[in-house]
Amino acid sequence: MKLKRGQKLCKQCKSINAARQRVCIVCKKPFQLKNKPIKNEIKDWKSLQKGDAFRVINGTGPYYILKRDCSEGEQGDRLFMGAKGKYVVKDIADHGIHAWSITSRGNYYEFVYMGNDQFVESLGIYKRPHRIVKLTKRNKYGKY
Repeated sequence: MKLKRGQKLCKQCKSINAARQRVCIVCKKPFQLKNKPIKNEIKDWKSLQKGDAFRVINGTGPYYILKRDCSEGEQGDRLFMGAKGKYVVKDIADHGIHAWSITSRGNYYEFVYMGNDQFVESLGIYKRPHRIVKLTKRNKYGKY
């Protein structure tokens, strides 16, 4: 049987699932994730200099786990609270990067958390470092 675009087959129960499904909808067996390395990912963020440009990878950084269903999602979903988009380094701090956004919505200041994993019990927030990718090419207008 040939699968359509956006589908994958569970190896255990042979049921068809959505491509981004992490757990089989029938047998509840977790799928093997590929975890391919990301091109130009910055591991040593403290080596960044003032003026370097980077992009935050979606789905990374601090998050909150929803306790009940609401307009933001269902119970158990992660609600990411970190930075999104492209930035230019202003300064490097102990636990992160002070940066200016470079988006079409305008420039604004953001602190991009890069410290250790931890759980802030009083707030119920999981602090995780962002994953970032170095930007090197500018377009014809001088923007990244």
